[in-house]
Amino acid sequence: MTQEERINRINELYHLSKERPLTEEELKEQGVLRAEYLSAIRSSVKGQLGQIRIVEKDGSINPLVSIREKKENFRKEILAIRNNLDDARRKDAEEFLTGEVLKITKILKTNKVLMYASKEEEVPTDAVFEALKKQGIACYYPVTKQSDKGLEDTGLNDSDRICFYSVNNLDELTCGTFQVREPAVLENNAFQLNPTLDSVLILVPGLSFDNNGNRIGYGKGYYDRFLAGYKAQSSVKSAGVCFSECKVKNVPVGRDDQKVDFVITV
Repeated sequence: MTQEERINRINELYHLSKERPLTEEELKEQGVLRAEYLSAIRSSVKGQLGQIRIVEKDGSINPLVSIREKKENFRKEILAIRNNLDDARRKDAEEFLTGEVLKITKILKTNKVLMYASKEEEVPTDAVFEALKKQGIACYYPVTKQSDKGLEDTGLNDSDRICFYSVNNLDELTCGTFQVREPAVLENNAFQLNPTLDSVLILVPGLSFDNNGNRIGYGKGYYDRFLAGYKAQSSVKSAGVCFSECKVKNVPVGRDDQKVDFVITV
């Protein structure tokens, strides 16, 4: 039903209510139509606000609706989609991801993979680890390191980062920061890149990716800071991982956001 048709029907029900009491079905229809009408109006207003730019006193031009607000709204939408996926869907995704990663590592002649320890709602990765281990490929998992100042209202401090450490068995991972499984921090197990000898693949988790490799994560900026340090390394490739239901044409992009080299949609 178009917005015009919806308005006409709302008006029709209104005039009808002046002539006689509406039936239960008509009252239900009226409520649904009004809710849909208001939702459409809100979406339209949000879209218009997103196009408005404000000229500040210093001459800079900024959007009325900030990138941060756009991202937060987008995250809520994607999380709602992802949380509705069932266990069978996640199992299929894990099997497909494992096959794709093995193909990619063969093509790139990868000898090191920087993994992520999936949470329950994310694309599962444990089977990927087991398959890579059988191929003799070294796997590393991230540890979240926070500055002494810790979390602030505006986000994380620049000294907050992720570092990767090698893992031989999944039972070496224990619950750490943000309830994510992390490896033990051992100096001799830390990831180090030898550009002349290594071919590295980074599996990057995300809520959503678009066709250009842009990513929406959880808003902390850990992976953006990490990827920024390897942009100039041709021996390091990054692959975003997300459910096909969560991939979109365009995601909101900020100034410091880093693209991945390609996206594995499962």
